[in-house]
Amino acid sequence: MKLIKSVSGIRGIYNKTLNLDEIAKYGYAFSKIQKNKTTPILVARDSRQSGLEIQKYLVNFLNNIGRDVICCDIIPTPTAQLIIDKFKIIGGIIITASHNPQEWNGMKFVDSNGTFLNKQKNIKMFDIAENINITDASEKKGKTTYYTESIDFHLNNIINISFINVKKIKKKQFKIVLDTINGASCLGFKKLLELLNCEIIAINNIPNGIFPRNPEPKTENLNQIPNIVIQESADLGLVTDPDGDRLAIIDNKGNIIIEENTLAICINEFLNKNNTNKTIVTNLSTTSALDDIADKHNIKVERTAVGEINVVEEMKKQNSLIGGEGNGGVILSESHYGRDAFVAAIIVLNHLATNNLTMYQANKLIPKYYMLKEKIKLNDQINDDSIYSKIKEKYKNYKFDERDGIKIIGRGFWIHIRKSNTEPIIRIYIESKKEEKLLSLFNDIKLILNR
Repeated sequence: MKLIKSVSGIRGIYNKTLNLDEIAKYGYAFSKIQKNKTTPILVARDSRQSGLEIQKYLVNFLNNIGRDVICCDIIPTPTAQLIIDKFKIIGGIIITASHNPQEWNGMKFVDSNGTFLNKQKNIKMFDIAENINITDASEKKGKTTYYTESIDFHLNNIINISFINVKKIKKKQFKIVLDTINGASCLGFKKLLELLNCEIIAINNIPNGIFPRNPEPKTENLNQIPNIVIQESADLGLVTDPDGDRLAIIDNKGNIIIEENTLAICINEFLNKNNTNKTIVTNLSTTSALDDIADKHNIKVERTAVGEINVVEEMKKQNSLIGGEGNGGVILSESHYGRDAFVAAIIVLNHLATNNLTMYQANKLIPKYYMLKEKIKLNDQINDDSIYSKIKEKYKNYKFDERDGIKIIGRGFWIHIRKSNTEPIIRIYIESKKEEKLLSLFNDIKLILNR
Protein backbone atom coordinates (compact mmCIF):
# COMPACT_ATOMS: atom_id res chain seq x y z
CA MET A 1 0.00 0.00 0.00
CA LYS A 2 1.27 3.48 -0.91
CA LEU A 3 0.92 6.84 0.80
CA ILE A 4 -2.52 8.24 -0.12
CA LYS A 5 -2.45 11.74 -1.65
CA SER A 6 -5.61 13.69 -2.50
CA VAL A 7 -7.46 16.97 -1.99
CA SER A 8 -7.78 15.80 1.63
CA GLY A 9 -3.97 15.91 2.07
CA ILE A 10 -1.82 12.84 2.73
CA ARG A 11 -2.54 9.74 4.81
CA GLY A 12 -0.71 6.55 5.60
CA ILE A 13 0.03 4.00 8.30
CA TYR A 14 2.62 5.55 10.58
CA ASN A 15 6.13 4.07 10.24
CA LYS A 16 5.00 2.05 7.22
CA THR A 17 3.63 4.21 4.44
CA LEU A 18 4.04 7.45 6.41
CA ASN A 19 7.30 8.29 8.15
CA LEU A 20 9.17 11.36 9.37
CA ASP A 21 10.99 11.76 6.07
CA GLU A 22 7.61 12.11 4.37
CA ILE A 23 6.50 14.58 7.05
CA ALA A 24 9.61 16.69 6.33
CA LYS A 25 9.11 16.54 2.54
CA TYR A 26 5.51 17.68 2.65
CA GLY A 27 6.15 20.23 5.41
CA TYR A 28 8.94 21.68 3.27
CA ALA A 29 6.75 21.74 0.14
CA PHE A 30 3.91 23.44 2.01
CA SER A 31 6.33 26.07 3.32
CA LYS A 32 7.53 26.67 -0.24
CA ILE A 33 4.06 27.34 -1.65
CA GLN A 34 3.01 29.52 1.32
CA LYS A 35 5.63 32.09 0.38
CA ASN A 36 5.19 34.87 2.95
CA LYS A 37 7.90 33.88 5.42
CA THR A 38 7.14 36.79 7.78
CA THR A 39 3.85 35.10 8.77
CA PRO A 40 3.83 31.91 10.89
CA ILE A 41 2.44 28.53 9.94
CA LEU A 42 -0.11 27.03 12.32
CA VAL A 43 0.52 23.43 13.40
CA ALA A 44 -2.14 21.36 15.18
CA ARG A 45 -3.05 17.71 15.58
CA ASP A 46 -5.75 15.29 16.59
CA SER A 47 -5.20 12.94 19.53
CA ARG A 48 -3.57 9.99 17.72
CA GLN A 49 -0.71 8.47 19.67
CA SER A 50 1.78 9.09 16.87
CA GLY A 51 0.69 12.73 16.65
CA LEU A 52 2.90 14.17 19.37
CA GLU A 53 6.08 12.70 17.86
CA ILE A 54 5.11 13.99 14.42
CA GLN A 55 4.18 17.41 15.79
CA LYS A 56 7.50 17.85 17.63
CA TYR A 57 9.44 16.80 14.56
CA LEU A 58 7.44 19.03 12.20
CA VAL A 59 7.61 22.12 14.41
CA ASN A 60 11.37 21.70 14.86
CA PHE A 61 11.82 21.12 11.12
CA LEU A 62 9.86 24.24 10.18
CA ASN A 63 11.83 26.31 12.72
CA ASN A 64 15.08 24.98 11.24
CA ILE A 65 14.16 26.20 7.77
CA GLY A 66 13.36 29.63 9.17
CA ARG A 67 9.60 29.40 9.63
CA ASP A 68 7.81 30.73 12.70
CA VAL A 69 5.13 28.39 14.03
CA ILE A 70 1.95 28.83 16.06
CA CYS A 71 1.44 25.47 17.78
CA CYS A 72 -2.08 24.70 18.99
CA ASP A 73 -1.41 21.07 19.94
CA ILE A 74 -4.64 18.98 20.10
CA ILE A 75 -7.56 20.89 18.57
CA PRO A 76 -10.34 19.96 16.14
CA THR A 77 -9.69 20.54 12.44
CA PRO A 78 -12.47 23.18 12.19
CA THR A 79 -10.90 25.10 15.09
CA ALA A 80 -7.63 25.29 13.19
CA GLN A 81 -9.41 26.36 10.00
CA LEU A 82 -11.33 29.11 11.79
CA ILE A 83 -8.22 30.53 13.49
CA ILE A 84 -6.19 30.55 10.28
CA ASP A 85 -8.99 32.46 8.54
CA LYS A 86 -9.84 34.98 11.26
CA PHE A 87 -6.26 35.72 12.37
CA LYS A 88 -4.94 35.95 8.79
CA ILE A 89 -2.30 33.24 9.31
CA ILE A 90 -0.44 32.21 6.14
CA GLY A 91 -1.69 28.61 6.43
CA GLY A 92 -1.66 25.52 8.59
CA ILE A 93 -0.78 21.85 8.80
CA ILE A 94 -3.10 19.61 10.80
CA ILE A 95 -1.63 16.24 11.77
CA THR A 96 -4.62 13.92 11.43
CA ALA A 97 -5.98 10.94 9.53
CA SER A 98 -9.56 12.06 10.23
CA HIS A 99 -11.82 8.98 10.39
CA ASN A 100 -9.16 6.38 9.48
CA PRO A 101 -8.19 3.73 12.09
CA GLN A 102 -5.80 4.69 14.89
CA GLU A 103 -2.64 3.26 13.31
CA TRP A 104 -3.03 5.82 10.52
CA ASN A 105 -1.91 9.43 10.52
CA GLY A 106 -1.53 12.16 7.95
CA MET A 107 -1.43 15.86 7.18
CA LYS A 108 -4.23 18.18 6.14
CA PHE A 109 -3.02 21.39 4.51
CA VAL A 110 -4.97 24.60 5.10
CA ASP A 111 -4.58 27.71 2.97
CA SER A 112 -4.46 31.29 4.30
CA ASN A 113 -8.25 31.64 3.89
CA GLY A 114 -8.93 28.74 6.26
CA THR A 115 -9.94 26.28 3.54
CA PHE A 116 -8.03 23.22 2.38
CA LEU A 117 -5.63 23.66 -0.53
CA ASN A 118 -7.41 23.54 -3.85
CA LYS A 119 -6.54 21.04 -6.59
CA GLN A 120 -4.02 23.31 -8.32
CA LYS A 121 -2.08 24.14 -5.14
CA ASN A 122 -2.16 20.49 -4.08
CA ILE A 123 -0.62 19.44 -7.40
CA LYS A 124 2.09 22.08 -7.02
CA MET A 125 2.85 21.01 -3.44
CA PHE A 126 2.91 17.29 -4.33
CA ASP A 127 5.28 18.03 -7.22
CA ILE A 128 7.68 19.92 -4.95
CA ALA A 129 7.55 17.18 -2.30
CA GLU A 130 8.24 14.39 -4.76
CA ASN A 131 11.11 16.09 -6.59
CA ILE A 132 13.32 17.69 -3.95
CA ASN A 133 16.25 17.03 -1.76
CA ILE A 134 15.78 19.11 1.37
CA THR A 135 18.83 21.35 1.55
CA ASP A 136 17.35 24.58 2.93
CA ALA A 137 18.99 25.74 6.10
CA SER A 138 18.34 29.09 7.67
CA GLU A 139 20.86 31.18 9.54
CA LYS A 140 17.96 32.56 11.53
CA LYS A 141 15.84 29.86 13.13
CA GLY A 142 12.11 30.35 13.37
CA LYS A 143 10.30 30.69 16.68
CA THR A 144 7.38 28.75 18.10
CA THR A 145 4.54 30.28 20.08
CA TYR A 146 1.63 28.42 21.62
CA TYR A 147 -2.07 29.22 21.39
CA THR A 148 -3.79 26.89 23.84
CA GLU A 149 -6.92 29.06 24.12
CA SER A 150 -7.86 28.50 20.48
CA ILE A 151 -10.90 26.34 21.29
CA ASP A 152 -12.44 29.21 23.29
CA PHE A 153 -12.26 31.45 20.22
CA HIS A 154 -14.01 28.75 18.20
CA LEU A 155 -16.79 28.28 20.77
CA ASN A 156 -17.37 32.03 21.00
CA ASN A 157 -17.79 32.11 17.23
CA ILE A 158 -20.35 29.29 17.36
CA ILE A 159 -22.60 30.61 20.13
CA ASN A 160 -22.78 33.95 18.31
CA ILE A 161 -24.15 32.56 15.03
CA SER A 162 -26.91 35.01 14.07
CA PHE A 163 -29.92 32.66 13.93
CA ILE A 164 -29.05 30.61 17.03
CA ASN A 165 -31.29 31.26 20.05
CA VAL A 166 -28.91 30.40 22.89
CA LYS A 167 -31.48 31.34 25.56
CA LYS A 168 -34.02 28.83 24.26
CA ILE A 169 -31.39 26.09 24.01
CA LYS A 170 -30.26 26.76 27.59
CA LYS A 171 -33.83 26.70 28.83
CA LYS A 172 -34.33 23.18 27.44
CA GLN A 173 -31.47 21.75 29.56
CA PHE A 174 -30.93 18.95 27.06
CA LYS A 175 -29.58 15.68 28.40
CA ILE A 176 -26.98 14.48 25.88
CA VAL A 177 -24.84 11.38 25.53
CA LEU A 178 -21.58 12.60 23.99
CA ASP A 179 -19.08 10.30 22.27
CA THR A 180 -15.98 12.11 21.00
CA ILE A 181 -14.05 8.85 20.32
CA ASN A 182 -11.09 9.95 22.51
CA GLY A 183 -10.31 12.42 19.74
CA ALA A 184 -9.52 16.09 19.25
CA SER A 185 -12.99 17.37 20.09
CA CYS A 186 -13.24 15.78 23.59
CA LEU A 187 -12.63 18.91 25.66
CA GLY A 188 -14.08 21.48 23.28
CA PHE A 189 -17.36 19.69 22.64
CA LYS A 190 -17.99 19.16 26.34
CA LYS A 191 -17.26 22.85 26.90
CA LEU A 192 -19.74 23.85 24.19
CA LEU A 193 -22.54 21.75 25.70
CA GLU A 194 -21.76 23.16 29.14
CA LEU A 195 -22.10 26.69 27.72
CA LEU A 196 -25.53 25.62 26.43
CA ASN A 197 -26.62 24.38 29.88
CA CYS A 198 -26.79 20.74 28.82
CA GLU A 199 -26.48 17.72 31.07
CA ILE A 200 -23.69 15.60 29.59
CA ILE A 201 -23.08 11.87 29.78
CA ALA A 202 -19.62 11.73 28.21
CA ILE A 203 -18.05 8.52 26.92
CA ASN A 204 -14.73 8.05 25.10
CA ASN A 205 -13.85 11.55 26.28
CA ILE A 206 -10.10 11.39 26.99
CA PRO A 207 -7.99 12.71 24.07
CA ASN A 208 -5.56 9.81 24.13
CA GLY A 209 -5.98 8.58 20.55
CA ILE A 210 -7.19 5.11 21.59
CA PHE A 211 -10.29 4.39 19.54
CA PRO A 212 -12.49 1.71 21.18
CA ARG A 213 -14.38 1.17 17.92
CA ASN A 214 -14.06 2.06 14.26
CA PRO A 215 -13.76 5.86 14.47
CA GLU A 216 -15.85 6.71 11.42
CA PRO A 217 -19.25 7.94 12.72
CA LYS A 218 -21.32 5.65 10.50
CA THR A 219 -24.39 3.67 11.54
CA GLU A 220 -22.64 0.29 11.73
CA ASN A 221 -19.99 1.69 14.11
CA LEU A 222 -22.33 3.22 16.70
CA ASN A 223 -23.98 0.24 18.35
CA GLN A 224 -22.96 1.14 21.93
CA ILE A 225 -24.38 4.66 22.15
CA PRO A 226 -28.12 3.97 21.52
CA ASN A 227 -28.27 1.73 24.61
CA ILE A 228 -26.76 4.49 26.76
CA VAL A 229 -29.24 7.04 25.37
CA ILE A 230 -32.12 4.77 26.36
CA GLN A 231 -30.66 3.84 29.77
CA GLU A 232 -30.06 7.48 30.65
CA SER A 233 -33.39 8.70 29.20
CA ALA A 234 -31.34 11.22 27.23
CA ASP A 235 -32.77 13.65 24.69
CA LEU A 236 -30.19 12.64 22.08
CA GLY A 237 -26.68 11.34 21.47
CA LEU A 238 -23.96 13.21 19.58
CA VAL A 239 -20.94 11.47 18.04
CA THR A 240 -17.91 13.03 16.34
CA ASP A 241 -15.02 11.64 14.34
CA PRO A 242 -11.44 11.96 15.70
CA ASP A 243 -10.76 15.42 14.26
CA GLY A 244 -14.18 16.93 14.92
CA ASP A 245 -15.48 17.86 11.48
CA ARG A 246 -18.27 15.25 11.24
CA LEU A 247 -21.32 14.67 13.44
CA ALA A 248 -23.64 11.69 13.83
CA ILE A 249 -26.84 11.73 15.92
CA ILE A 250 -28.86 9.22 17.95
CA ASP A 251 -32.46 10.18 18.68
CA ASN A 252 -34.28 9.99 22.04
CA LYS A 253 -35.65 6.53 21.22
CA GLY A 254 -32.18 5.12 20.59
CA ASN A 255 -32.43 5.16 16.80
CA ILE A 256 -29.22 5.95 14.94
CA ILE A 257 -29.94 8.78 12.51
CA ILE A 258 -28.03 8.20 9.28
CA GLU A 259 -25.16 10.68 8.95
CA GLU A 260 -26.75 12.01 5.74
CA ASN A 261 -29.56 13.45 7.85
CA THR A 262 -27.19 15.51 10.01
CA LEU A 263 -26.78 17.81 7.02
CA ALA A 264 -30.45 17.52 6.02
CA ILE A 265 -31.69 18.52 9.51
CA CYS A 266 -29.27 21.45 9.65
CA ILE A 267 -30.28 22.72 6.21
CA ASN A 268 -33.95 22.32 7.07
CA GLU A 269 -33.42 24.42 10.21
CA PHE A 270 -31.33 27.03 8.38
CA LEU A 271 -33.92 27.54 5.64
CA ASN A 272 -36.73 27.80 8.20
CA LYS A 273 -34.84 30.51 10.10
CA ASN A 274 -33.32 32.47 7.21
CA ASN A 275 -35.05 34.15 4.28
CA THR A 276 -32.68 33.33 1.43
CA ASN A 277 -32.66 32.26 -2.20
CA LYS A 278 -29.00 31.26 -2.20
CA THR A 279 -28.00 27.89 -3.66
CA ILE A 280 -27.21 24.96 -1.35
CA VAL A 281 -24.04 23.10 -2.27
CA THR A 282 -23.28 19.46 -1.55
CA ASN A 283 -21.45 16.55 -3.17
CA LEU A 284 -22.59 13.87 -5.59
CA SER A 285 -22.80 11.21 -2.87
CA THR A 286 -25.18 13.11 -0.58
CA THR A 287 -28.85 12.26 -0.07
CA SER A 288 -31.60 13.52 -2.38
CA ALA A 289 -33.49 14.59 0.76
CA LEU A 290 -31.64 17.91 0.38
CA ASP A 291 -33.26 18.45 -3.02
CA ASP A 292 -36.71 17.79 -1.54
CA ILE A 293 -36.09 20.22 1.33
CA ALA A 294 -34.70 22.88 -1.01
CA ASP A 295 -37.65 22.49 -3.40
CA LYS A 296 -40.05 23.51 -0.62
CA HIS A 297 -38.16 26.79 -0.36
CA ASN A 298 -37.71 27.22 -4.15
CA ILE A 299 -33.96 26.93 -3.74
CA LYS A 300 -31.48 25.22 -6.04
CA VAL A 301 -29.05 22.46 -4.99
CA GLU A 302 -25.67 22.36 -6.75
CA ARG A 303 -23.54 19.20 -6.54
CA THR A 304 -19.77 18.79 -6.76
CA ALA A 305 -17.13 16.08 -6.68
CA VAL A 306 -16.62 14.56 -3.22
CA GLY A 307 -14.15 16.45 -1.02
CA GLU A 308 -14.61 19.40 1.30
CA ILE A 309 -12.60 21.82 -0.84
CA ASN A 310 -14.75 21.01 -3.88
CA VAL A 311 -17.91 21.90 -1.95
CA VAL A 312 -16.31 25.02 -0.46
CA GLU A 313 -15.11 26.37 -3.82
CA GLU A 314 -18.58 25.93 -5.30
CA MET A 315 -20.16 27.57 -2.22
CA LYS A 316 -17.93 30.61 -2.75
CA LYS A 317 -18.74 30.68 -6.46
CA GLN A 318 -22.49 30.51 -5.74
CA ASN A 319 -22.26 32.83 -2.70
CA SER A 320 -23.91 29.95 -0.83
CA LEU A 321 -24.67 30.32 2.89
CA ILE A 322 -24.83 26.65 3.84
CA GLY A 323 -23.70 23.36 2.39
CA GLY A 324 -21.70 20.30 3.27
CA GLU A 325 -21.29 16.60 2.71
CA GLY A 326 -23.54 13.69 3.64
CA ASN A 327 -20.93 12.16 5.91
CA GLY A 328 -22.14 14.42 8.74
CA GLY A 329 -20.11 17.44 7.61
CA VAL A 330 -21.96 20.78 7.81
CA ILE A 331 -20.44 23.97 6.34
CA LEU A 332 -21.91 27.32 7.44
CA SER A 333 -20.26 30.29 5.73
CA GLU A 334 -21.19 32.68 8.56
CA SER A 335 -18.88 30.70 10.85
CA HIS A 336 -16.17 29.59 8.38
CA TYR A 337 -15.76 27.60 5.18
CA GLY A 338 -15.12 24.17 6.64
CA ARG A 339 -17.04 21.11 7.85
CA ASP A 340 -17.69 21.59 11.55
CA ALA A 341 -19.33 19.15 14.00
CA PHE A 342 -19.65 21.96 16.57
CA VAL A 343 -21.64 24.11 14.14
CA ALA A 344 -23.81 21.11 13.24
CA ALA A 345 -24.54 20.37 16.90
CA ILE A 346 -25.68 23.87 17.79
CA ILE A 347 -27.93 24.06 14.71
CA VAL A 348 -29.53 20.71 15.65
CA LEU A 349 -30.10 21.87 19.25
CA ASN A 350 -31.52 25.17 17.99
CA HIS A 351 -33.92 23.23 15.76
CA LEU A 352 -35.18 21.16 18.70
CA ALA A 353 -35.41 24.07 21.12
CA THR A 354 -37.08 26.66 18.89
CA ASN A 355 -39.57 24.21 17.38
CA ASN A 356 -40.23 22.24 20.58
CA LEU A 357 -39.32 18.96 18.90
CA THR A 358 -37.79 15.73 20.11
CA MET A 359 -34.88 14.39 18.08
CA TYR A 360 -37.13 11.57 16.89
CA GLN A 361 -39.73 14.07 15.64
CA ALA A 362 -37.09 16.24 13.94
CA ASN A 363 -35.74 13.30 11.96
CA LYS A 364 -39.26 12.28 10.93
CA LEU A 365 -39.61 15.66 9.18
CA ILE A 366 -36.79 14.76 6.78
CA PRO A 367 -37.90 13.12 3.49
CA LYS A 368 -37.36 9.36 3.76
CA TYR A 369 -34.68 7.73 1.65
CA TYR A 370 -32.74 4.51 2.14
CA MET A 371 -29.01 4.38 1.55
CA LEU A 372 -26.43 1.64 1.24
CA LYS A 373 -22.75 2.51 1.58
CA GLU A 374 -20.29 -0.21 0.62
CA LYS A 375 -16.62 -0.36 -0.31
CA ILE A 376 -14.35 -2.70 -2.23
CA LYS A 377 -10.57 -2.88 -1.73
CA LEU A 378 -8.55 -1.68 -4.68
CA ASN A 379 -6.33 -4.14 -6.52
CA ASP A 380 -4.30 -4.04 -9.71
CA GLN A 381 -6.95 -5.93 -11.64
CA ILE A 382 -9.56 -3.19 -11.20
CA ASN A 383 -9.46 -0.85 -14.20
CA ASP A 384 -11.48 2.36 -13.97
CA ASP A 385 -12.21 2.74 -17.70
CA SER A 386 -13.26 -0.88 -18.05
CA ILE A 387 -15.58 -0.64 -15.02
CA TYR A 388 -17.22 2.57 -16.20
CA SER A 389 -17.76 1.33 -19.75
CA LYS A 390 -19.46 -1.83 -18.44
CA ILE A 391 -21.64 0.25 -16.12
CA LYS A 392 -22.65 2.55 -18.99
CA GLU A 393 -23.63 -0.47 -21.04
CA LYS A 394 -25.68 -1.98 -18.20
CA TYR A 395 -27.46 1.34 -17.46
CA LYS A 396 -27.47 2.82 -20.95
CA ASN A 397 -31.02 4.13 -20.61
CA TYR A 398 -30.19 6.24 -17.54
CA LYS A 399 -28.50 9.59 -16.92
CA PHE A 400 -24.83 9.71 -15.91
CA ASP A 401 -22.70 12.21 -14.03
CA GLU A 402 -18.97 11.57 -14.54
CA ARG A 403 -17.42 14.47 -12.64
CA ASP A 404 -16.25 12.13 -9.87
CA GLY A 405 -16.20 8.47 -10.79
CA ILE A 406 -19.59 7.68 -12.25
CA LYS A 407 -23.10 8.35 -10.92
CA ILE A 408 -26.11 6.60 -12.42
CA ILE A 409 -29.34 8.54 -11.94
CA GLY A 410 -32.64 6.73 -12.27
CA ARG A 411 -36.20 7.45 -11.22
CA GLY A 412 -36.31 7.18 -7.43
CA PHE A 413 -32.71 5.93 -7.10
CA TRP A 414 -29.07 6.69 -7.84
CA ILE A 415 -25.75 4.81 -7.65
CA HIS A 416 -22.40 6.56 -7.18
CA ILE A 417 -19.15 4.62 -7.75
CA ARG A 418 -15.79 6.31 -7.16
CA LYS A 419 -12.30 5.85 -5.79
CA SER A 420 -11.93 7.09 -2.23
CA ASN A 421 -9.81 10.20 -1.57
CA THR A 422 -8.70 8.85 1.82
CA GLU A 423 -8.47 5.04 1.65
CA PRO A 424 -7.30 2.46 -0.95
CA ILE A 425 -10.87 1.46 -1.81
CA ILE A 426 -13.69 2.00 -4.27
CA ARG A 427 -16.80 3.41 -2.64
CA ILE A 428 -20.27 2.42 -3.78
CA TYR A 429 -23.15 4.57 -2.56
CA ILE A 430 -26.72 3.65 -3.48
CA GLU A 431 -29.85 5.58 -2.53
CA SER A 432 -33.45 4.62 -3.21
CA LYS A 433 -36.97 5.45 -2.12
CA LYS A 434 -37.48 1.68 -1.78
CA GLU A 435 -35.32 -0.12 0.78
CA GLU A 436 -35.71 -3.50 -0.93
CA LYS A 437 -34.14 -2.11 -4.12
CA LEU A 438 -30.76 -1.35 -2.49
CA LEU A 439 -29.45 -4.91 -2.34
CA SER A 440 -30.47 -5.83 -5.88
CA LEU A 441 -28.76 -2.71 -7.24
CA PHE A 442 -25.63 -3.47 -5.22
CA ASN A 443 -25.56 -7.07 -6.48
CA ASP A 444 -25.78 -5.76 -10.06
CA ILE A 445 -22.74 -3.54 -9.47
CA LYS A 446 -20.79 -6.37 -7.78
CA LEU A 447 -21.36 -8.57 -10.83
CA ILE A 448 -19.89 -5.87 -13.06
CA LEU A 449 -16.87 -5.34 -10.78
CA ASN A 450 -16.16 -9.08 -10.55
CA ARG A 451 -16.24 -9.76 -14.29
